[in-house]
Amino acid sequence: MEDHARNLCNITAENEWRMVTCQGLLIFLFLETSYASSCPDVCTCSPSNSQPLKVDCSFRELETLPLIPNSTQELYLQHNNLESIPAGAFDYLQGLNVINLSSNPWHCDCGLWYLKNWMEDQAGGLHSSGVKCSSPPSLRQKPMSELTNELTSCSSPTKCCFDFLYIDAFLLVLVTVWFSFLIGSFMMVKKIKFIMKI
Repeated sequence: MEDHARNLCNITAENEWRMVTCQGLLIFLFLETSYASSCPDVCTCSPSNSQPLKVDCSFRELETLPLIPNSTQELYLQHNNLESIPAGAFDYLQGLNVINLSSNPWHCDCGLWYLKNWMEDQAGGLHSSGVKCSSPPSLRQKPMSELTNELTSCSSPTKCCFDFLYIDAFLLVLVTVWFSFLIGSFMMVKKIKFIMKI
């Protein structure tokens, strides 16, 4: 589900993934992920009746983020192979107060824009000090919290939505032409059949 949303909301520009967020797509991702209530197979969780609910996905060589239970309060994702986080992936974790994302090979381009903004928006004081860039080489070991000018070109949330509007308009015209052709062909066949009967 998350890969599907990432493909929808990522565009390629100058050989770099540039992630931009569409409000509608975030709602879609929220609906798709909010049902996650059980512990992911690749992780270990504290008993569901204990507080806080701890989800430990560390040291699992994960390349993609698993579906995290929405009641998670502590999330451990350190020492994996995560390069980015899909847009909207953490939005439904309303009770989260501890997260560890350190020691992952984060690729600091627009694909990290969502994670940076999400970490900055957390009122609970979640810290991103453990999130350091692994690539591109020019940003290696730079903390995510210090990324400013490097991600300024990512802050255009309507671009993806406009792209979808253009694609939808093109598809609508294409479908309309196709249906017109089918109806025209059907009418022509009926007319020919009528003439042959006479």
